Amino acid sequence: MDAVERRRLSWRERRLMAWIAALPTAEPRRALALLAQSVRALNAVLLDPITRISLLRHYESSASDLADVFARPGLTGSTADIATTVHSEIAQGYQMALGPDLPSEWRLIAVGGAISSLAEVLRAAYRAYVPAPPGLWRRVHALFGSVASPTLDLERLYVGIVLLGLSDPYALPAGGVDAASRIIAEVGERAVLNDASGFAIIPGADKPAEPAETEAGLFLDTTPLLSELARLRDDLRARRPLPPRLAESVLPDLALRLCAMLGETWRLGPRRRSLRVRLAGDRLVCQGLAALQKLRAADAFAQRLVELDVPWGGAHAPSGVDPALPRVTTWRIRDAARTGLWLSCADLEGPPPAPGTWIGIKDPVGAGCWRAATVRWLRRSRPHEYAIGVALLGEAQTETVLRINPRRAAFAASPMVGAPSGTAGPHGPVEAAAQTSPAQAGPQVPSRRAVP
Repeated sequence: MDAVERRRLSWRERRLMAWIAALPTAEPRRALALLAQSVRALNAVLLDPITRISLLRHYESSASDLADVFARPGLTGSTADIATTVHSEIAQGYQMALGPDLPSEWRLIAVGGAISSLAEVLRAAYRAYVPAPPGLWRRVHALFGSVASPTLDLERLYVGIVLLGLSDPYALPAGGVDAASRIIAEVGERAVLNDASGFAIIPGADKPAEPAETEAGLFLDTTPLLSELARLRDDLRARRPLPPRLAESVLPDLALRLCAMLGETWRLGPRRRSLRVRLAGDRLVCQGLAALQKLRAADAFAQRLVELDVPWGGAHAPSGVDPALPRVTTWRIRDAARTGLWLSCADLEGPPPAPGTWIGIKDPVGAGCWRAATVRWLRRSRPHEYAIGVALLGEAQTETVLRINPRRAAFAASPMVGAPSGTAGPHGPVEAAAQTSPAQAGPQVPSRRAVP
């Protein structure tokens, strides 16, 4: 590797570096589009393997500098698609250079670059809650298996991507994929590859690993990793500081929550599963705590919503219905558990509810009330179909207002159902919030903010 690093740059590399330096990095979407176009053109040109790898290393470095656009709030799907295309093309270029006569030091660079690029494609899919490209895991396993004597860095890179795939990424909250990746970078080195026990890695399977007892030539032992994860969780509970690299990017509360979730998914053996029942039917869904409060307050309009067969709201509201009411969409039940539902919706207009957000659910048949729920996970199983897992919080809610005094805060019953936000009270402005009834089974829904 030292000889590779000390070599002189070719004229192609110097010219490429100057072109990359002139990219409009202030416009990430345009810069990514130019990178994708250039890498695609490079893959269509006949080059010797070493020259191809040398050029791809510069593309990979530039794409990594722009990788923060993946997790940027409000990122459009087109930008994410372009960024995914860049890394897919880079991985394809590295694989094109893996010939039988390639020197071992350059082979390690090409394999590491291809796995790293495919890892970025996988993270982008997990962030957007969409399925990974078909065959991606088979490519990752085949690339790692093509190296007879992998280095420690290459082994850690491979173990890290397998651990990410085993973390149940579609059940993580928004932003949890990046936080889980940073936890893996901190403690993932404790997981050990062996040929005896652990998660079975099957090269021909399009999945990270198999938790069941399966014959395989390679296993991932997570037992030492779980011990380190438990130690990190104990430090968080005791309010001890996080490791410096982790403290810079992950909040302690999120890290504690992720440690509990990852400790469950990285553990071998039987897991607790709740009884799920197959159901058929529809549910009306509104997004946001404010929408839930407004729909519950408008009882007359809520009764009229039952007879609607199509999503409506805003400018699409039918005649006779208040256009200020929140948008309501119809979701189909896939199955149900004791406190949760699995819902799906095809041809959804507008963005789906993100994990961790509040929604309201109502049975369109019957006189049931709107129930508060929270989204646990989001997936896109088909190009135009979304699925969500929701946790129901209670059978009924009551309106309350939070009144804040200089020295104390107390909950008081709302003088009127559905009091508008910002209504003046005897002690100043107050804001109504949806609360779970103390008499009902389920946690209380806290107010999102309080106006003193």
